[in-house]
This record gives sequence, structure tokens and C-alpha cells, in this order.
Amino acid sequence: MIGIDIVKISRIKKIESLKRFILSDKEILLFKKASNKKEFLAGRFASKEAFLKANHKQLNAIPLKEIEVLYNKDNSPYIKYKNKKYDVSISHDGDYAVAIVNI
Repeated sequence: MIGIDIVKISRIKKIESLKRFILSDKEILLFKKASNKKEFLAGRFASKEAFLKANHKQLNAIPLKEIEVLYNKDNSPYIKYKNKKYDVSISHDGDYAVAIVNI
């Protein structure tokens, strides 16, 4: 199954509360190193929403902190959920972040 989601980066307003709502502890460490915090959060949110759509789940069906977007050794992203890895592609262009997930 495939899931896709797009997020308008300018809609990211409450960075700290969104960070606490969607990021795992490992992702928070990555967030601290990110140069563009809003872009980072938008990409993570789009990835997690795409993962839910690929699994035919609605938002909040799975706590977003349990769906982690991490990096392989080559810096390509992947999703980790329940100790299983899934393919994800994240792109940013202008005011948008988009993600597609294949499970």
C-alpha cells in the first residue's frame, strides 16, 4: 500500500507544541540539529500522515510519536514502527513538504 501527504509549511505555527505532539525522543535530537525547524516538522508530519494513510488509519489512530522518521547511514529517511522499517520519501519545495510511504 502507498500513502501520500502534503503540508503547507507556513501553517506550522506552534513549533514547540507540535514538536512534543509528533516527535519521538530520537527525532527531537534530530530536530535540535535541523537548520529549518518548520520544514523539519512539516516533513515529519507529512511522513507520519502518509504512513497512516498507507495503513488505512485515521489521524490519532496511532500516536504519532510511535511512528519514527529516522535516517539510514546514507542519510536517506525511513520510517520505524514497532521495530520494522518502511520506505519513505520526503520532499520540500517552496512552502510545501510532501511525503510518500510504501508499506
